[in-house]
Amino acid sequence: MSQLNAAEGPPDSAVQNRLTAAAAVLATLFFGGSFAMQLHAQSRTGRTFAESFAYLEVTIVVGALLAFVSIACLLLCQHCVATDRGWAQSKRGWFIVANTAQYLSIAQGMSAGLTELVFGIKHTFDAAGLALVLALSATLVWWLLLFVAPLHALRRWWPHLARGERALVSVSYGLMLAFVLLSNGTIYLIQDGAPDTLGSLAQAVGRQLVQPMTWLDTWAHPPRATP
Repeated sequence: MSQLNAAEGPPDSAVQNRLTAAAAVLATLFFGGSFAMQLHAQSRTGRTFAESFAYLEVTIVVGALLAFVSIACLLLCQHCVATDRGWAQSKRGWFIVANTAQYLSIAQGMSAGLTELVFGIKHTFDAAGLALVLALSATLVWWLLLFVAPLHALRRWWPHLARGERALVSVSYGLMLAFVLLSNGTIYLIQDGAPDTLGSLAQAVGRQLVQPMTWLDTWAHPPRATP
């Protein structure tokens, strides 16, 4: 951590480690999509894959975009001057943005990989108690990835950052978090068949704070099967 806080920015080894982690997140996201396609192929529903798993498609897209943001920021780190404290060319600032994006992309990877598993445990095996425990555990990890870990990292780095760097990392985190909650909330609203109102959207976004708990339930008004 002392190296990451240094004025010259993080060492190249830390950048490479994050690049490897970002690649692993992308692999997890696309595995989640492949798994869902296999589930849909074995199901007897008359709905198309897009109708059944639109929420998963959005999760994969959002997670992949955040992973790409992380990779882009890490690559940018390698071209920044280590001692430059201006926000646009701050190696440390872009590294922190990449680190934050990676936490959020991991959260999307968890959602893509575990949603159907938790749902299946409850409804296929009628193990509601076990599914509830898993959903509660996933909710704790969800909070850790969306809020606790990014905010803890920002708090540790904050005293060492210049004003421009502070603006960069805080605004970036706020925008990326809003992107995650709004994107997922919107597709959950659509897939649940809820009214297209501002109040319904706000409620759907609020439910994203405990998204893993929604994995237990079916959609209130699922889309009709395609004839």
